[in-house]
Amino acid sequence: MTEILDLYNENGEPTGGTVLRGTPVPQGYYLLLVSIMTLRSDGRFLITKRAPEKKYAGRWEITGGCVQSGETAAEGALRELREETGITASAAELTECGTDRRSGYIHCFFLIHKDVPEDAVVLQPGETDAYRWVTPAVYRALMRKGRTIPHHNPMILSHYGILFGDKKQRSSL
Repeated sequence: MTEILDLYNENGEPTGGTVLRGTPVPQGYYLLLVSIMTLRSDGRFLITKRAPEKKYAGRWEITGGCVQSGETAAEGALRELREETGITASAAELTECGTDRRSGYIHCFFLIHKDVPEDAVVLQPGETDAYRWVTPAVYRALMRKGRTIPHHNPMILSHYGILFGDKKQRSSL
C-alpha cells in the first residue's frame, strides 16, 4: 500500500503539498513523525524489535512512524500504536511530550499510561518481530550495548527524561 504524506513548514503547519512515502522531502519542507511510549503502572514501558526487512533490523525502539496525509500527530500516533502493537487508545489518553525538528522531519512525542496485559501485544508482520516490557534501566542497558536505534536515544532521553531520572525534559520546537 502506497502511503501519502503531507508536507509541513518549519512551524509544523500543513502546506497543502504531499509526497509518496520514500520520496525525498523537498528542500524547506518537513514530514511529520510520531513516537508513542506506552507506560504501565508498574513502571515498565513497551519496546518492539524491528523486523529483519526493516532499516535498523533487530534494534529495539518505542512505537512510532510517519503521520499519513490528513492525520493530526495524535491521530498518527494512535494509528501507529494500533497497527504495530494491537493496542487501542483514545486521544484523551495521550500526553504530549514535545517535538524535535531536524532536517526534513518534525518528530512529535507522546506518552500513554495504560495497563496493557503482558501478553496482549499483537505485532505487525514486516514491521516488528518481538516485544518486551522494560524498565528505564533495562532500556539504558540496551542503549549501551548498541541494541537500540542510535539517533533515537537522545530524543527518548530528552522527551521522556523524567522516566529516566532526569529532572527536566524538552517540550517544544
